[in-house]
Amino acid sequence: MSIDKTAAQLQNWDNFCRYHVNRDWYGTWTRYSADGQIIESFHCIRSFKNSADGNEIYHQNHYTYADGTKETKTFGPYQKPITRALFLDNAFSWGSSKIESGSNLVFETGLSYEDRRASVVIQYDQAGNLEKIVVIPENLTSFPETPTPRFQKESIESINKWKGTAKTITPDCIVSSPMDISWSQLEKLGDSFQMLHFCDDISITCPARISLKQDFFAVVEWQVNPSFLQRAIRYYESCNFSNFTLQTFFADR
Repeated sequence: MSIDKTAAQLQNWDNFCRYHVNRDWYGTWTRYSADGQIIESFHCIRSFKNSADGNEIYHQNHYTYADGTKETKTFGPYQKPITRALFLDNAFSWGSSKIESGSNLVFETGLSYEDRRASVVIQYDQAGNLEKIVVIPENLTSFPETPTPRFQKESIESINKWKGTAKTITPDCIVSSPMDISWSQLEKLGDSFQMLHFCDDISITCPARISLKQDFFAVVEWQVNPSFLQRAIRYYESCNFSNFTLQTFFADR
């Protein structure tokens, strides 16, 4: 393994530890249909613990379902510096690495800010149709409120007061230098894309259907507060996951 690749993997591991580990994330998970209708909601605590020597991360999910049933699932342990996810600063994404005929495509993309996280799981069925969406607001103190039905978010129109930067990470953990970017409305990022707004100021846009050899992307947007907005974008090119991008925008007031 090259020194550059090892250094990149170590930085990825360090970002995992810095933003997510040695914490218990209290989440309200809500499953939606492809058109944004609520199917079910339940609670989950995602717990990430580092070993004493810092070389392993232990991961458990503690679920409490609507009927009161409890379940714990254990993942890992993850061995330094290898993880199943990419951690680009405070953003993360993991999931299917390629589009394959007869297989589901599923991935999770998320963002964190101080004591909160916001992530979305997007799943396509074996025919390439958008099948379901799981929206997961989390924090470190208590479960977010169970959401009401989806709402319509007011579009952000002004391009003058939003200043943005973008960074990209590839599957081998190589991170680009940050670059300045211009503001663009979520509605204009993809032609004929499905766009849905959820509670906790989380929105997504993605194709309603995908096919083999199709290039596509899926965006998770989180307006953290009136003057700070983040976007995490997962890209696929010619069936394969190609890169993950974090965009951050600050509004001049």
